[in-house]
Amino acid sequence: MNYTKWNDPKNYSRMTAELAEFAVPENPIFAVRDNEHIEHSFVQYCMTSVDELHELLDDTDIAIIEAIAVAKYLNSLQIYEYITLRGFDVTRPRLRKRILKLMKYRVIRENEMVSAGSERGLKYYELDYFGHALAVESGVVFHMGNRYISYLKRKEKGIPDDTPCDVKRILVGNQIVLNLLMSNTQMQRFGIMETMRASNLELAGGSCMIRTAANVRIDEQSVLAYEVVRDTADSYEKLMSKIERYYALVNNEEYLASNYHGDAVYPQMIICGESLEHNIKIVKYLKANGMWREEDPILFTEDLLNMKRSLVSIYALTEDNTQSWYALPENNGFFREAA
Repeated sequence: MNYTKWNDPKNYSRMTAELAEFAVPENPIFAVRDNEHIEHSFVQYCMTSVDELHELLDDTDIAIIEAIAVAKYLNSLQIYEYITLRGFDVTRPRLRKRILKLMKYRVIRENEMVSAGSERGLKYYELDYFGHALAVESGVVFHMGNRYISYLKRKEKGIPDDTPCDVKRILVGNQIVLNLLMSNTQMQRFGIMETMRASNLELAGGSCMIRTAANVRIDEQSVLAYEVVRDTADSYEKLMSKIERYYALVNNEEYLASNYHGDAVYPQMIICGESLEHNIKIVKYLKANGMWREEDPILFTEDLLNMKRSLVSIYALTEDNTQSWYALPENNGFFREAA
């Protein structure tokens, strides 16, 4: 796979005091909620064209578009973090004004996940029609995991909208990558919603393929595949299929011989659950359904661990459900602003 500047951690090296001072919430904001649904925000559009937008938008606006295009879904804090790490200066209030401008010109779209009894939901953003056109102009690589499909085309082809669970899976995948970037983790590349597969599936078999919420190459000897699981029955069923294919992939020599990302090692699966209790529940479920192999260990992380700007966010679960922690290597070559 040909990687672009948006997959290169070196381009996200500007860690500021404002980013470091972010307070970790007490509860995981991406956890599943009862009776949650998605509502689309509506604004009064201004008729324009791509050519006219070139005159209306600046480099910071384009950076926002690129971040959303690569990530598929982001909340406003994640947008702020990505573009600040890239070196753009914008305050949170000024970012909100930019977001409203981009919505008005059909560049990005705002959605909100709301549940009964909640005063406020979780707002997040995706590309709109002109945003996709501008992202293509910028050279953003689109694939099945971050593809843009217009509302009319989805309706015409009967493609269902993503559920709140689907959206949160992607938001958490981005949060994991952001935590690695802001904790100065040694990384060679990262991807969101990308496929890991053998290049020759006919030879390797169709099961030698998985798509995870995030994947990270630490170095030539370490590749991490982060899968995000929410606490719903449907998520457990999907996880069963994914773990089965993961086991097929890490026991297939054809994957190492030739794979999509050019990796020389098998990926290490890391499941991100909502909490420690949730991860223990996941292990019990996998063991009860015969989908747990000691010879192919699976590691874990949690939502809030990926908001702490820490190199220590991954653990193994022992037989008595205690945590055995792993620390990721630090990259001392990145530039960091003084506090």
